[in-house]
Amino acid sequence: MPMRRLCLILLCGLVAVPAALAAARAPGDGVLELSKVDGLVVVTGTHGTLWGQMDKGKLIVTDPIVGDGQVLVSGWDFKKPGQVDGTTVYGGTDLHFRVTGGKYKLRLQGAGIDFTAVGVGTAQLGGDVLADDPGVFVLDSGKPTPVPAFPATRLVTFGIQPTATQ
Repeated sequence: MPMRRLCLILLCGLVAVPAALAAARAPGDGVLELSKVDGLVVVTGTHGTLWGQMDKGKLIVTDPIVGDGQVLVSGWDFKKPGQVDGTTVYGGTDLHFRVTGGKYKLRLQGAGIDFTAVGVGTAQLGGDVLADDPGVFVLDSGKPTPVPAFPATRLVTFGIQPTATQ
């Protein structure tokens, strides 16, 4: 009997996990992944989720529509209001952040930036010119692409962008 129960639990897991992962993406959503990026990243999302961490640096969070989603940050050494309403500045080592729905803008400047964004948005990527390896990014299921070293930057889009009439 215990072996039968274990088999049933494993079978349910094989069915439920892919279904849960598939439900996390809506039609038109894209995926942007960053790995070990040293430099400056500005990501703006119109909807979706984002989660990640930064080894060391500064994170400026802008929440243009309060209440349409949540931005959570932990591990900061300092936190202060930004110069613009709806903006908060975090700094320190081992920062963790998560965006759950709604419009958002994150400006990350530092070392060891890793995140995954699912939804629709844009990102401006500029690697640290002094870094041996400024990191890589991946769009959807594509190949890892090196982040260009500043002053060169790269604008990338993920997901199906809204048209002017939407």
